Amino acid sequence: MRILIRFRIPLEQGEETLFLHQMNQLSVMMIHKKTIILLCFILCGIIPVMVAASLPMVGFPLRPSPEVGPYQDEEFLEKANTTIYGLSNQSVPSGTGLRSMQSLQQKMARMNISPELYEEAADINSFLYYTVKAGSEFDDAMSLSRSEYSPISRDGPLFEDATKYYNAAKKVWDRIKTRYPGVTLYTMTVSSESSAGDGPVGNGDDYVSRQAMTGLW
Repeated sequence: MRILIRFRIPLEQGEETLFLHQMNQLSVMMIHKKTIILLCFILCGIIPVMVAASLPMVGFPLRPSPEVGPYQDEEFLEKANTTIYGLSNQSVPSGTGLRSMQSLQQKMARMNISPELYEEAADINSFLYYTVKAGSEFDDAMSLSRSEYSPISRDGPLFEDATKYYNAAKKVWDRIKTRYPGVTLYTMTVSSESSAGDGPVGNGDDYVSRQAMTGLW
């Protein structure tokens, strides 16, 4: 047979008030601690989403990694290495080179990549997509600005689109550049001899650009 004995420690009125105050403080501290922990979890989920949302949408994203192989990691990296090393110290691709890269990027986006490589491969695919978009927008803007009567200026809205994709490519490049030692990111350039309103710019794909386009760096 159990006998439960409860003890009640008598407290003076002032001591009881102090005790209740301390208990309230402890409760508030515990609530604050739980709130901080909850906020940390929320921020950990929101920050990566915000970073991803700051980049333009990838029109041809890398397909999800299948659960089982065979995987095409080696072929993917081989094509990526050839393409990215070929871009080093060059201007953004244009003309036939641009169309070839566009076709290649879309083909690479459909490859089966292993879970181990997938995150990095997705960044490489995004980099190539942004490069293609930057080159395409830059080509379109340059074609319009070459006209003697074109209202398009060097810092007009069409060049803003090219700049947006170039800057996106630069952000992704910072995540993958350690895989490509010695590679210098391509540039987007126009002639130092031509400016807005001065008439045609260069002679198409064979034109050699010599001055960095304003706003891209």
